[in-house]
Amino acid sequence: MKRLMLLLAPFFTILSCFGISDPRDMDRVATPSTENARLRRALLVTATLLYLALPACDGSRETDTASQMRQPDEFIFFNFPEDTPQPILEAFEDEFGAKVVYESFQSPEEAAERLRGGMVCDVILIENQMIRPLAEEGLLLPLNLSNIPNFRNVSSNFRDLAFDPRNRHSVPADYGTAGMLVRTDLVGDGLTKWADLWDADFPGKIAFRNQPREIIGMTLLSLNFPLNSEDPQEHALALKRLLDLRPSIVMTELEASKSLPRLLDGEVVVLHGYSSDYQIAREINPAVRYILPREGSALWGDSYVISSKTANPRMAENFINFMMRPEIAAAIVNKKGYASANEPAAQFIKPEILGDPAVYPPEEVLRQVNIIQSLTPQGEALFAATWNKFLNAMDTEK
Repeated sequence: MKRLMLLLAPFFTILSCFGISDPRDMDRVATPSTENARLRRALLVTATLLYLALPACDGSRETDTASQMRQPDEFIFFNFPEDTPQPILEAFEDEFGAKVVYESFQSPEEAAERLRGGMVCDVILIENQMIRPLAEEGLLLPLNLSNIPNFRNVSSNFRDLAFDPRNRHSVPADYGTAGMLVRTDLVGDGLTKWADLWDADFPGKIAFRNQPREIIGMTLLSLNFPLNSEDPQEHALALKRLLDLRPSIVMTELEASKSLPRLLDGEVVVLHGYSSDYQIAREINPAVRYILPREGSALWGDSYVISSKTANPRMAENFINFMMRPEIAAAIVNKKGYASANEPAAQFIKPEILGDPAVYPPEEVLRQVNIIQSLTPQGEALFAATWNKFLNAMDTEK
């Protein structure tokens, strides 16, 4: 219920304007007590799912820019759906006099395809593995970091990485793992590996999202192959393994507002997902566990980039600089449950999130994760072909 109440409150992270000095106070909203625990739980479920069902409150002011003329004051932000809290976008609008139009994509591959197809936008928050190929194709604008002084807030661990040497095109934003959300109250604690899915009997109860690098990659790991393999024979074996699991799989949407209810009401018992999903799900059902497969997990990272088709490069730089303010970066972490590459943001992040191993995995866990890396054009085509064969087989199964 407190999430709905937050939607009615001023946006606390614009610190001095609203008189609240610490973004960690955002969720400090009293919850009414009740003698009926079952009623309290039902109200919490209802409130949370209502909150998730309101895309406009999560920055999803989505439009089809291809079908309408762009207005002079419009600033187009291209991102995953429900990924940036709406109050942050409104604060940017108020400060800089721009109208943010939020365009969304379901996968990094879709984002790249639309950019290659001529989509016009200004700033993209995209997974790191797509940055090198998009930059090589001339689709990203080289950055003038002197106009983005808050780049200094990026931890040294995330600078000058292989996909973008010297950060010529990108400003790191956040990172996290891909794993499994499991209803342990329905299936027990036996699922510890990706390979365990093939040993279980969950017909139609395992939900995958449209994320080929993660699904194919973790299937490759379960066969002791590299997550980023570009070997056609290894892909053929991974495809066969995925097809063997086909009776258990249902495809679900990327948006938490659409996929999480399926897990929480028991329609599925395993959901391919993220720490951000877990932050929401465990408030409703503490029996939901977030499992990083023992074979290794996929580690993703997102960065801000500027489209080479931007109509306003200076506004794009202002937007990235705004998003890299420590209190703004922390507000996103506190709301979404992703780890931040913004080092000074830590002072504003809630201690329970900063200390949550699902969000900030300990070093021994990080040693086992596999970074999703950029592929060669041949590798991109191979992953796309493997995924399309899998999706076509899923459609045939229906």
